[in-house]
Amino acid sequence: MNHERDTKELERLLKELQTYTRSLEKAEQLDRRLEKISWALEKSKINDVLLNYTNPKRVFFINILVGIGRGLGLTIGTVIVLSLLGLLLRQFVDVPLIGEWISNILDYVEMNQNSPS
Repeated sequence: MNHERDTKELERLLKELQTYTRSLEKAEQLDRRLEKISWALEKSKINDVLLNYTNPKRVFFINILVGIGRGLGLTIGTVIVLSLLGLLLRQFVDVPLIGEWISNILDYVEMNQNSPS
């Protein structure tokens, strides 16, 4: 009878151990998933995004700086392109058919450059 009671106790303990083992395996799976999520969040820099876009003053300031940068970039780019175009057009002033037309364009540009704004 003592042996039977010990066997039942061992079976109960074994079932309990199996339950704990399953729980531990589930916890380990959950831990691996959380590690993957944590790694993905770190990789995507979500913290920086949340920091930058949840503060309205910071968003406003960043947008002001971005607008200034775009405006300066557009202005500088336009000056460079138009200057190169002007240099290129000056090479064609002596071409018989389009030379007069290009000369008129260059005169118009020079006239507008010299006039007060």
